[in-house]
Amino acid sequence: MIGQAHGADRAVLFRIKDMVFVENTHEWLAPGIKPMQQGLKETPYYAGEAFWAAFRRDGVLLLSDIASVPAGCDMHKMLVEQEIKSLVAAPIWSADDIAGFVALDYCKAPRVLDARDGALLRSFAASLGAALDLQCSDKQRTALSAELKTVQDRVSTYVRALPELLIKADRNGVVIGFHQRPPLILALNPVEVIGLPPEAFLPPHVARIARLAMAQVDANGRSETHDYSITINGQRRRFALHATRRRKAKPAHLQGYLFVIRDITATYHQTHRTRLLARAADLSSNLVMLTDENRRLTWMNPAAVSRTGISLEDALGRHPRDVLRLEQGTDNSSHDLYDVLTLTDYFKKDVAAKSWNGLPYWVDLTVQPLHESDGELEGYLVVASDISLHKLSESRALRERTNTMEMSEDTISISQPDGHFTYMNPALRRILNIPADAPIEGLTWNDVNPPTVNDRFSEILPVLYAQGQWNGEIAMPQQGAPDRYFDVAIWVQDDGSFLTIGRETTARKATEKHNALLREQLQIAQSRQQMAQLAGGLAHDIFNYMAVNLHAIEALKPQIGDASDENLARMEAATTQVLSLAKTMSKLGKRSVAYSVTDICPIVKQAAELISPSLGGDAVLTLDLPDTPIDIVCDRTELMQALVNLLINARDALQDGTDTNPQITVHVRQAPPVANNFSLDVGTISTQSRYVQVDICDTGIGLCEDSRTKMFDPYFTTKGENGTGLGMSIVSRILLENKAALRIQSEQGKGTCMQIFWPIAAPDTAAQSELSESAQALSLKGLSVLLVDHQEAGLIEMSHVLSRNGAEVVSCPCPEDAIEALMEDPNFCDVIVINGNGAPGPLAKLTDHADLNCPIILTTTDKKLHFATHGMQNENITLLQKPFSASALVTLLHDATLRRH
Repeated sequence: MIGQAHGADRAVLFRIKDMVFVENTHEWLAPGIKPMQQGLKETPYYAGEAFWAAFRRDGVLLLSDIASVPAGCDMHKMLVEQEIKSLVAAPIWSADDIAGFVALDYCKAPRVLDARDGALLRSFAASLGAALDLQCSDKQRTALSAELKTVQDRVSTYVRALPELLIKADRNGVVIGFHQRPPLILALNPVEVIGLPPEAFLPPHVARIARLAMAQVDANGRSETHDYSITINGQRRRFALHATRRRKAKPAHLQGYLFVIRDITATYHQTHRTRLLARAADLSSNLVMLTDENRRLTWMNPAAVSRTGISLEDALGRHPRDVLRLEQGTDNSSHDLYDVLTLTDYFKKDVAAKSWNGLPYWVDLTVQPLHESDGELEGYLVVASDISLHKLSESRALRERTNTMEMSEDTISISQPDGHFTYMNPALRRILNIPADAPIEGLTWNDVNPPTVNDRFSEILPVLYAQGQWNGEIAMPQQGAPDRYFDVAIWVQDDGSFLTIGRETTARKATEKHNALLREQLQIAQSRQQMAQLAGGLAHDIFNYMAVNLHAIEALKPQIGDASDENLARMEAATTQVLSLAKTMSKLGKRSVAYSVTDICPIVKQAAELISPSLGGDAVLTLDLPDTPIDIVCDRTELMQALVNLLINARDALQDGTDTNPQITVHVRQAPPVANNFSLDVGTISTQSRYVQVDICDTGIGLCEDSRTKMFDPYFTTKGENGTGLGMSIVSRILLENKAALRIQSEQGKGTCMQIFWPIAAPDTAAQSELSESAQALSLKGLSVLLVDHQEAGLIEMSHVLSRNGAEVVSCPCPEDAIEALMEDPNFCDVIVINGNGAPGPLAKLTDHADLNCPIILTTTDKKLHFATHGMQNENITLLQKPFSASALVTLLHDATLRRH
């Protein structure tokens, strides 16, 4: 009826095994439709591969037109021969496999098939499959029950007596008999096993072993013994399986296989351990031997055969000492081994032996008695580890240690707790004035040490015994000479003796003392500089205000009558006195400098040594100094002060940074020639001079733009309460006074590099090393200087300085007046000095004057002014950072004139 419901021409049932069996369902055919051809009722399984793929993928095969099937394939040929135009098929499932399928053929004309057709046929196929399974199960259950009843009585007698699991199976491997002796191994009920193949109740790997055993039975009448493991109740158990052919029985379907399964867990573990031990002994590089209770060899491993040169056959029955040739050793090891084998005691010792070719070697020999479970001696286990290389290494290490101590410049000694020396290296002999060939066995600490050193041992010994070592400094008094100092370390050795190592630190102590003195001098100089900075700032302000008063008095004189002349004179005298006091105050704290020609490298090295102890952490300071001296003219203390300030800043930048490998690099070299437009932060560079370049670079936090702009301002600091804000101001003053310059290269987060350019001493500098203002005054003779400053006090001060050095000075407090004068006569002055702290507008007009070609020196405390004012971009302009010294201003005027000429 299923065919009629779908309008099909033919309904077919396919049963699957190795071949595809085809039969007409209920012999239902539409009128005029032929049944399935007899030759196609058995078709190879692979011919229907498209069916199986569709069943597993979609659960149904809908083939509306056979034209979609590739021409020439087996399936296409079969469909054409059966005159099929369209086809719908659904699988019949048995468990998880396809047992067959139902198909409806449309032979008259193609039919458009849809999901409804597939669903209806799948439902029918499922019902049909259930019915077939039920029918098969009933038949099989009936047959098995009858067979079980037939053989149960015959088998039960001998099965009950067996301690293992017995499984009886038919020719297909289906269980027909099952018995196991309690307690149950697999915890299975016979009812749950009988009637099932191995795959249904055994783990997959065990089922495969059962099938392999059946194949061996078919070939040989019995199988090999196969072992496998199963986890039961959380424990890993090991089993052995053996199968034989059941005796021929009638009827034929009762013929099959008999499986015997044994639990071999205990014996397997024991055998496995024995096998592993034997394998380990075979692979071991140690010499392993076994003897019987009579001390005769019963076995030895390949390593023993190779080392002794005696084969296993020749060694059997011999004593181990004879095989190892211990009697040829240099000690009593042979007798020791014989005694231990006699006394059946544990033995372990390093012994000397000889190989088969007569070469000596050392072994770590261990002998262990072996006893039966009842305590009776069974034999001995002899293990010999070849330690020849270890002994050789110990001997070599001892020689190297002795040679090292002999050649060391450190003092080394070994002494007993009672003070007697057992060893003293040459360095210590030289310190104690003991000849190299003099014996020391009778010498003690009291004999060689001064009383002051011996007295300290009452403090040293308790610490030494409590902690096992002592470290400290010891001073050795010298007759008619300064004390010698040593860093001493004492260790307690394993044998109770004392190992003492001392390193002389006399030179280091002297250096530390000198550095401390220098550090004190620098601190004094720093304090003086701070006082001078404070006094100079206060004097500058007083000077400015008093200069204004003096100018006002001068202006009042023509306006006031004679009655006031006395008062004005008194005011003028008082103001002049205040100016004099302010000028004296501005010189407070200044010290006299001592210029000399010296190599800069030792000064740089000493500055680095002062800073190194305070680096801390993993920071490293690296010096890169030239091999040849570079002479400069300087005051040593001033240069040291500038270098230390820069190194301290570099050190503090490291402590604030995040670099995992913080380091400071100081590099000294002769600077290459530079152009006039070389960017500098402090000072200027003359093209007529040669310079030494000192680079102080760190990997610290770098400088932000704000810090870089203000860093030379007095009292500006980024260190909070830990900084005074005078360090860079001091550096700037020192560099300017010595015609040196500073260039700063920094990137925030990537470190800073301070580049100092210091003039190199000329060949005739020895005659000019005493610098003074009178020597420099001659350089400005005949020079016409225009001073432009809106502060009259500044005009008066600079006018006095330049006049003393021979210059002709024209002062102008108003930039507009200066512009008007230059427009009338652009060449009436040689150099213009401008105070850049005023309004930038008039200054820009002055410096941007079309006909102006004379050098300009711009003095300012604001470093950005010169570069931020577009109108001031003039190649003749030189920036002079405030504060500056008189000598720095004179030097710039002299260099500017030279460049102009």
